[in-house]
Amino acid sequence: MEFLFKNKKIFALAFWFWIVIILYFTLIPNSIKLSLDVKDHTYRLDYILHFLVYFSLAILYLLWKADRYLKVKSIYLIYFLIGGLLLSGLTEFAQSYIPGRTFNPFDFYSNFSGLVLGVIIPKLIFK
Repeated sequence: MEFLFKNKKIFALAFWFWIVIILYFTLIPNSIKLSLDVKDHTYRLDYILHFLVYFSLAILYLLWKADRYLKVKSIYLIYFLIGGLLLSGLTEFAQSYIPGRTFNPFDFYSNFSGLVLGVIIPKLIFK
């Protein structure tokens, strides 16, 4: 656990690197569609991927900003959620101008759900 408190720069770097990765894969043309075919029904897996990507972003942020008691100032969480909402919304909106991509409100909902639960779940676990 002591590793978490001594290596804030690593978590900050990982957080910003993850944002670059999100921007890259969100804004490239013609993304791969992930789906699972079961009998005569197709299930989209990209919603789960969107959730996990933004959930991971929230975890990296918490590891970067948390004190030794795994607490983060409320104002930092508010800024993070607003920034994450903007990142998610703007990247989804930008996809409407990229060849082979479209705006999908369910992707946006999955992204923001990942952010919110990525903040709430660790707080519940470590309370």
